[in-house]
Amino acid sequence: MVIIGERCKDCVKQNGRFLPHFPARITIIQDKWRLEIGDYEPSSTSNPQSPISRRMKRLFLLILILHLAACADTTTEPRRVDLAAEPTPIPTAVLPPKPTYVVERGEVVYQIDFAGRIGPAFEKILAFPRDGVVAEVFVQRGDMVTAGDVLATLDTLTLQEELLTAQAELDIAQKRVDALEKQQQAAQHRAELQRDLAQLELDFAVAQGGATPNSAQQLEISRRTIALQLAQLTVDELDIGIDPLLLADVEEAKLHVDVLNEALASNDLIAPFDGQITSFSVSPEQRVVAGNRVGLIADITLLEVQATLIESQLLEMGENMTATITAADHPGETFPAFVRRLPPPYGSPGSNQDVAENDSTARIAFTNPEDAAQFTAGSRVQVNIFLEERPDALWLPPAALREFNGRQFVVIQQDGGERRVDVVLGIEGDGRIEIVSGVAEGDIVVGQ
Repeated sequence: MVIIGERCKDCVKQNGRFLPHFPARITIIQDKWRLEIGDYEPSSTSNPQSPISRRMKRLFLLILILHLAACADTTTEPRRVDLAAEPTPIPTAVLPPKPTYVVERGEVVYQIDFAGRIGPAFEKILAFPRDGVVAEVFVQRGDMVTAGDVLATLDTLTLQEELLTAQAELDIAQKRVDALEKQQQAAQHRAELQRDLAQLELDFAVAQGGATPNSAQQLEISRRTIALQLAQLTVDELDIGIDPLLLADVEEAKLHVDVLNEALASNDLIAPFDGQITSFSVSPEQRVVAGNRVGLIADITLLEVQATLIESQLLEMGENMTATITAADHPGETFPAFVRRLPPPYGSPGSNQDVAENDSTARIAFTNPEDAAQFTAGSRVQVNIFLEERPDALWLPPAALREFNGRQFVVIQQDGGERRVDVVLGIEGDGRIEIVSGVAEGDIVVGQ
């Protein structure tokens, strides 16, 4: 079988002009190449057996072998590329166009919005009036109570023992004073009798001496006069009464007894009004301190909004500011309200009378108390407090403004390019910032 490859055939044809007298044939037998030259179509003028003819064959053979080697290089398959090993080319970044904004004229409202929770308007701290150990507890958090109900009691055993001792000390002091009073009364009566007797003896001596008593009578009169004066001095001394120190001991003992009786009378923790126990951290055998909070009672018949705010909000608010209340469970409804109370030191002292001393919440009350009846304690609401309004102001969104080193400015788009302009800002609210100066209505501002 004779096969002449297309490229090798072309090469033979292309190079045939160099050896026009030596046609060639390539034969492949069992994958082996065989080259035959000058065995067909011999030239009439050539002598195949001549030395020149043999040399030309060898020369042609050498040239053909070299040419075939070159053809082998050009007939190899193209280089295959491993795409996984090739680096990923970095695409050229396409910068998005910067947004633009138009300076508009309209309403700018400055307001404060915050979330709050519905809670009781009137609360009172529960605390025992004296130190002691809790004996019994009768309520727990969430219980409804009536004014005068006993919520808990203290152990009175130690107090009763102290009262018995104090009462005995009072009795002893009082008996000592009573005995001294009796002794003094008897001594005073005796002194008065001695004074009266001295008076009688003086009167008798004066009567005996007459108008012109002799020396002996005059001496008696003088002696009786001195005796009367001594008797009167004794009466006066006894009128001073009992030793004040003894009387003070009695008063002190009485005071101690009264304090203990009062403590026993205030042994119970009493509900001050009708309401709900919103917190109560008392258990039997727990030691408590007089005046320290152990619970909280609230009147849940009157509700308001309680909110914990940050300092910047509290500084801008004031009591009696108007507000509105909205709630997710009352869609489309707005309830008028006002700031009833701000926590210390932002609010007035009088506004804190109905809340616990350590309460740091702001209180927003419903203008119409019947609106509060539509809510339950614990409901979440949104409060809006109106602070300031500009009905006809130039404004831009915050994204249109730029700042550098405290300088506020905008970039205005013009036909010939862009221009930076400093601006003076006013109030801000609901995504609008008032522009006091620096721009005009209709200006196109390039954002960042």
